[in-house]
Amino acid sequence: MERYAPVHSAGSGAAARGGVKRKASDGLPARSGRIWTREKLTYLQKYASAFTTAMAGKWGRLVYVDLLAGPGRDIDPETGREFDGSPLIALAVTPKFDHLFLSDNDAGNVAALNARISAADRDRVTIIQGDCNKVVNDVMGAISAHTLGLAFVDPQGFEVEFETLAKLAKRQIDLVYLFPSLIGVRRNLKIFLAQQESRIMDAFWGGQDWREYSDWKPFVSEYRAKLLRAGFKCQDEAVPLFKNTKNTQMYHLLYFSHHTVGLRIWNGVKRIEPGGQRKLPGLE
Repeated sequence: MERYAPVHSAGSGAAARGGVKRKASDGLPARSGRIWTREKLTYLQKYASAFTTAMAGKWGRLVYVDLLAGPGRDIDPETGREFDGSPLIALAVTPKFDHLFLSDNDAGNVAALNARISAADRDRVTIIQGDCNKVVNDVMGAISAHTLGLAFVDPQGFEVEFETLAKLAKRQIDLVYLFPSLIGVRRNLKIFLAQQESRIMDAFWGGQDWREYSDWKPFVSEYRAKLLRAGFKCQDEAVPLFKNTKNTQMYHLLYFSHHTVGLRIWNGVKRIEPGGQRKLPGLE
């Protein structure tokens, strides 16, 4: 099943998250994940580790937010290789996050994730089942002014509304977000433009001004500008572009922060290519 098939609804759980569910060696569900999945997770792991190392002891709490956490394990359908998903990667980071807020709309994913978290880590994890666009309100309510956070948002449809990310921008939270530029926006733009009303795209974009563009190319830069206006103070200017094994362009990895030190850390992480994997070229 391909990512970003047309007409995914916001927060639609398993359908929006895409992919065929598989069973991992522990008997629990896992997602399909290919080389580009491992690439983005490698960048997440490196940044999360550098983030907690640099910020430990400087804030009241360090938290991690993953609104589309999935079951916690991935399987490469071509090789059968299993690897940790984003929530388990964040859980294993040292120095440790003080607390992790994890959510997913799929009950099976939530059950699997609960089962994969050890008793030793249970007290520093909150797992919520629900639409990411609603769960974000509960998470933001639990984060104080003395908390610094890292949010990883990895949609596989158009399920994440702009207002959800705008809420993250109002707190001291760094954001790593996979923007569905090519395999999402480019693939579906003509379909959405042909619709008299497109609630999915309106919610995803945070308005109807996306209709001003007949081509996908301005979407990346304009979306970045919108998030800066929403409250983030700095962003990655050289946006990484992911491709699949057939060299098809897929999506861009966006980074936002409130602090230049975070941006320096991110840029340092980007210079370290994942071992044995393809280098992420910058946005052209």
